[in-house]
This record gives sequence, structure tokens and C-alpha cells, in this order.
Amino acid sequence: MSRSLPLLLIAACVALSGCEAKITVDLAAAKYGDADQVNLMIDGVDLLDEDGSNHELDSSIDNPVNVLDYTDGDTTTLIDGAKIAQGRYTGLRLRFADSGSALVTSDGAEYPIDVGSGLSYADMDAELGDKDSTERLVVLETRFSLYPSTSVSGHYTLTPVLRVVYTDRSGSIDGTVDEALVRSSACQQSRTLGTGVAVYAFSGANVTPQDYVQNQGSSPVASADVVVSSDSTTFSYSFPALTAGDYTLAVTCNADSENPTTNDGLTFLATASVVLGEGESETVTLAE
Repeated sequence: MSRSLPLLLIAACVALSGCEAKITVDLAAAKYGDADQVNLMIDGVDLLDEDGSNHELDSSIDNPVNVLDYTDGDTTTLIDGAKIAQGRYTGLRLRFADSGSALVTSDGAEYPIDVGSGLSYADMDAELGDKDSTERLVVLETRFSLYPSTSVSGHYTLTPVLRVVYTDRSGSIDGTVDEALVRSSACQQSRTLGTGVAVYAFSGANVTPQDYVQNQGSSPVASADVVVSSDSTTFSYSFPALTAGDYTLAVTCNADSENPTTNDGLTFLATASVVLGEGESETVTLAE
């Protein structure tokens, strides 16, 4: 066979059918402290191919999305079976409108959200041939993405920290934090029970935990609020969508002090390592 024949076949494919694949992108998010709503005007999704070219996919959603509606395993679809050129895609980012995003606290106060510039791509790996179809879940880590603006008083800045998960291969980790730990004076610090308590997930086993700092590779990859049961006896957390791998989990009681632009020196009171397989669920109790 002539070595030029494969190139001729590819050229014919492009001319006749476009050599198209399809992609669906769903959205989920992590909770964000005492915020009641984080309403984001999401225009679409950008995909980065291995040659460095950007491919814009527009969302059909016209209204702000309260991402906190999708924090407990629920998702919403941003891109539904959109056609894209076949090839390998290595990055994904969300595209936002210039205005219309806002954070609403539990007491009803509303703060405009300004989207940062030069947003980076989250890592992904999708090798798509002609007529292939794939689905990805993008998780917005709100605690690591939102912070009070340093330039406009009363505004928040959004610099999205995203995780892209292969939907059919993701796993989950959930569990509880020991009651004695949450009730300890070191954790409560004279505050309402459960305030600021969260579990951070780090990539790798036996990691020394730290708070999130922008552009630091040792930062946590995900966070989960610890939820207090109605009778105040059970303190649970959940990571509903994680890529398979080794993780270190760590409990902090000062997640409400997290500012992703600085080193906040958060204290962690308990850690545990866990191995998560594809499509598996693990339960981990964290205790002193």
C-alpha cells in the first residue's frame, strides 16, 4: 500500500463528512461555605486540542446557573452531543459572559462575581475518531475558585479550578468525621458546631496537607463540606465524582478561612489515605 494512501483517506473523510465526533459535557460543583447561590453566566465550553488550537462549543443555557444546585451527585448538561473534529483533546475550560454572575449568601446578600482573565485549561485526555462519542463531567471546585475581589469592593472574583472526570470511569469517596473531633475545642473554636469543617482531597498517598494556593502543585484537588445531621450526632462528607487513583484525605476546621490567592496556614486535625478504583466507591472515617 502506498504510504500516501492514509493521508488521501483522511483528506477524503474531511471533504465528505468532516470526520466528526460528538461530545457531551455535564457540570457539577463543590459546596461553598454559607453561600446559598453561586449563579454563573456560562456561555459555553472551550476544548484545547493537542496542537494547541481552541475549539469553542456554545451552551444552550441562557440563564445564570446556580452551580450549588449540583453539589450532591446531581449534574446539569452544558453541551449535549455537540459535533467536534476528530482528534485528541487535552484541555477544557468554561467560558463565561462578561457580566451577570453573582454570589448570594444564606442571609440574602448578593455580591457580583467578576470572572478573571486568561483562564487556564483543566487537564483532560480524549482521543476521538470519526463518529466516536464521549461524555465528560467538569467539576467546579468553588472553595478554591472564589474569593473577595482585591480591586472592587463588594465583588467576588472567580478564577475557576476545574476537574474533568471521565463520566463512565469515575469513582466516589464518602464517609464521616469522628464526632469527638468535630466537638473538640480545637475544632469548634467557640463557634457553632460544624462551622468551617471540611475534608480536603489530595492526589497521592500520605501527602502532608495544606490549604489551596493558586498555581501550587501540592494544593488539594477537591474539597467537601462536612454536613451535620439533624440530631447533631453524625458528621458526613462526600466526593461523588473522582478520577481513580491514590488520595490523601484531611480534615480542617477552618475551611471558611480559605482564600486561594494566599497561604492561609490552615490546620488539619486528621488524615487518611485511600486507593480509589475505576467505578468504585470507598468509605473512609476520619478520626484523631
